[in-house]
Amino acid sequence: MRLFRQFIIRRLLQERLRSAATILGSALGIAVIIAIQLTNDSSLRGFATAIETVSGKTSLEIVGAGLGLDEMKLAQLGWLRAYGLVSPVIEGDAQAKIENGATESLRILGVDILRDRSFRDYKLLAFAKPEAKQQNQSADQPSPTQFLSLISDSHSIILTEKFASRHNLKIESKIELTIGDKAELFTVRGLLKNEGPARTLDGSFALMDIAAAQLAFRRLGRLDRVDVKLRDDVTVDEAEKQIASRLQQSGIEGLSVQRPARRGSQVEKMLAAFHFNLTALSYIALLVGLFLIYNTVSISVITRREEIGTLRALGTSRKRVLLLFLAEAAVLSLIGCTIGLLFGRLLAYGSVKLTATTVNALYIATAAAVPPLALKHFIIAFAIGLPLSLLAATLPALEAARVAPTTAMRGADRLESRFRLQPRYLIAPVTLFLLAWLFSTRGTVAGLPVFGYAASIAIVFGAAFLVPAVFYLVTRLSKQPLAYFFKVEGRLANSNLAGAIPRISISVAALAVSLAMMVAIAVMVGSFRETVIYWVNQTLKADLYLRPSARANVATEAVISPEVTAIITSHSQVEAVDPFRNFDVPYQNSLVTLGVGEFNVLLGHGNLMMKEPSNWREMMRGMIGRDEVLASESFAIKYHKRVGETVDVPTPKGPQPFRISGIYFDYSSDRGILVMQRATFTRWFGEQLPTSLTIYLKPGADADAVRQAILKTLGERYRVFIYTNSGLRKEVLNIFDSTFAITWALEVIAIFVAIAGVASTLLTLILERRRDLAMLRLVGADRRQVRKMVIIEAAMMGGVSQSIGIVVGLLLSLVLIYVINVQSFGWTIQFHLPVLFLVQSSVLILIATALSGIYPARRAAEMDAAEQIAEE
Repeated sequence: MRLFRQFIIRRLLQERLRSAATILGSALGIAVIIAIQLTNDSSLRGFATAIETVSGKTSLEIVGAGLGLDEMKLAQLGWLRAYGLVSPVIEGDAQAKIENGATESLRILGVDILRDRSFRDYKLLAFAKPEAKQQNQSADQPSPTQFLSLISDSHSIILTEKFASRHNLKIESKIELTIGDKAELFTVRGLLKNEGPARTLDGSFALMDIAAAQLAFRRLGRLDRVDVKLRDDVTVDEAEKQIASRLQQSGIEGLSVQRPARRGSQVEKMLAAFHFNLTALSYIALLVGLFLIYNTVSISVITRREEIGTLRALGTSRKRVLLLFLAEAAVLSLIGCTIGLLFGRLLAYGSVKLTATTVNALYIATAAAVPPLALKHFIIAFAIGLPLSLLAATLPALEAARVAPTTAMRGADRLESRFRLQPRYLIAPVTLFLLAWLFSTRGTVAGLPVFGYAASIAIVFGAAFLVPAVFYLVTRLSKQPLAYFFKVEGRLANSNLAGAIPRISISVAALAVSLAMMVAIAVMVGSFRETVIYWVNQTLKADLYLRPSARANVATEAVISPEVTAIITSHSQVEAVDPFRNFDVPYQNSLVTLGVGEFNVLLGHGNLMMKEPSNWREMMRGMIGRDEVLASESFAIKYHKRVGETVDVPTPKGPQPFRISGIYFDYSSDRGILVMQRATFTRWFGEQLPTSLTIYLKPGADADAVRQAILKTLGERYRVFIYTNSGLRKEVLNIFDSTFAITWALEVIAIFVAIAGVASTLLTLILERRRDLAMLRLVGADRRQVRKMVIIEAAMMGGVSQSIGIVVGLLLSLVLIYVINVQSFGWTIQFHLPVLFLVQSSVLILIATALSGIYPARRAAEMDAAEQIAEE
């Protein structure tokens, strides 16, 4: 232990900057991983918690196909009472208007309170009493009859004490709720204590009578589900099997039984690819941190070869030397993991904010909150960071153990001053590139692009092993140009780097890998963005697009009132309206979107980007009146479907086969979309209100003027968003940019860590070259020349890193675009090279790496030449 303190700890304290850079690198790597883990947890935590708390004591649920179930079928389900208690439920989202005109989402549960109190605990803090209205009393709990009277009025609502406290609401207060497109005032009749369902979504929960909820959500005659609370003597497994069999035999079509947790598992599966890709990206920063660990231990060995020789001459065994340097890596890693855990929690707040828009817009509406650090996060940090750090330090530690005592003490054991390129150095990179090609041809594993990422890792390590060869060629080719442009300083810088290739390769590789990932993501995001712009320009042909202002939850969609549709249709400047309906349906243990449109309107005014067949108009005319659907490309790829095959769609009349007539390009959702003609939909699902309107104006009409006129006619009662064509395109790109913001944040961190590694490497090389620098000063080199030489070295390292990064990044972008994105999301992206970005980033990287050499250059210039020679 004493030897460890004297030989390792003391040196780490002496070289604080290098130690700090290494700790920072590993800490940021761990922090990014923990932040993404917390972000992934937060995406589902609010939704899963809401399901769990709102479900209460529910054992099983009876659900309909997509649109819930017909209320008239309840009478035919009377036999369910033999298994326990039953309670019908309506669930949906509303937008509550609060102070300063802001809005907050509110999850509303509509129940038959006389039945439902056996399922969920509703404890009231205060409620309106008939004999003492307007008083905020919190005495006894109301009887079932009194509870029913509280919410029997269609405009009565019960909020949580937490929500009421946030917005200064009391009993008999009025609150404006927008449900779908309709804004109405509701009266607060009670406040729920912060327990049970009231804890849902941080208190953003409200209770209504089921009849009032059906009216508010325009679901008259329909229920979202029927909850079943089993008797104590009935097991869930047994009841689920028996009820499923009874439903099938009863002739009641379109109904199924499931456990409440299944809704969460469906969403979790839907988000799996999104989370997997974020997690994979987070490991880039850790990879760069590991390069720094390797670099630190390697440089530590190089600069202390004489000391190692002394230890070996005094009897220290090779095993102990090996353990000393592994212990150094362990210390750096443990400190980095600890700091990374703490920093990861802070970083998670930014990550959640960056991903919240994506999750809410494309997947589920949920409360985005950072969960606390759990035991699994500590295990992840130390189980990943520590072993990988030890692995990274193994090679330089072994080199230290093999140091010969006498030659090292004489200084004769230094690394060769000239690196020679040999064919054996190319075996590893060529092998890894071949493996990358092989992996890129493989399919998914459990629906995830595991081999795609394996190909990316092979490319990354192949590039890392190729760095010495590339740097050797660069120093050979740049010798004359550097001497011409930078005179003696350029010649010396080139010579110094040529002799230090084995030592600087790791830092260059770390920066090159970070830059390669930045280039790859820039090309992928740029290509995707250009593809989306082209798709939007081709498909968004309408003049106006209308949707309700209230965001729906995952189970249902907010609908548009018939009055709104009538106002739009009757406007003098409107030529055609396509009432579009979409909602989620279960498919193969996941969720897909079922869309319904008026094909005649689309044929006359719209456009589709078809993958197959090419003549979409002829194909669509043939679909009218038939049991056929269009499938999005993501659906076809995810579920391995082709044109002409059938897909079983759950309907109120049971699963029905629909023929896939065409596959179209779509970039609005990666979950998969099926679209059917309205008449076909009505035949199987019944008449349903639309969730959006696509509006085509007459030639010459002013879209902005018509939009303003419609909004004025709708007034304050109906709340809708109406986008012009250009406005919707802007909104689409805003969502797109926010979706990929997290990837850029991850890359900035990785590049920052790598540039810190370049500075650390330069500083170490300067410390190792103290005698050479002293000799330069003695033969007449001034401080300015020394500083210039070191900065040229930093710029050369940055230039080589950027050159490798661009080439490798382009290879990685091909894997991202044509393998990982297709396998993860089912999207075909057209390759686009962002030339301007690559030029700008190259210049910035050169400047950044040159600037990173300023401090090492100053240290080199300030060295006392006479003192260094005297020490030698």
